Amino acid sequence: MPEIFLADEAATEKFGAELARQTPPGGTWLLRGELGAGKTTWTRGFVAGLGGNSDQVSSPTYAVLHCYDAPSGRIFHLDLYRLGASGIWNLGLEELLTQTDRLVVEWAGNDGPWVSDWVSILELTQVPNGRSASWYGL
Repeated sequence: MPEIFLADEAATEKFGAELARQTPPGGTWLLRGELGAGKTTWTRGFVAGLGGNSDQVSSPTYAVLHCYDAPSGRIFHLDLYRLGASGIWNLGLEELLTQTDRLVVEWAGNDGPWVSDWVSILELTQVPNGRSASWYGL
């Protein structure tokens, strides 16, 4: 499992953009980390990396779901903190997603209505002077 140190928000966003460019259409990222670990910051970079407007990205904790447009397809940003890891099944998300959409899920379990078999997990941990990120595919 690769691991990287991210010194600040700019580094976290840059890392999100790098991984976005490696994520195929239909790809899903399951984000793990405590409150304030940088999940939404990483997502801002992810959206920018796909050509979307990163200024639109905000935490979906209360809205539960945001959708951002990008030249290569939509990016759905979902937060299951209040719904629980199985809450994705109650949203009907599998009916919304197409094979060109990408999905970023905060507070996710491993199971869900993913539109492709490409699912990766990103773990963000706050450490002194920044955060640590590790990632792996399911």
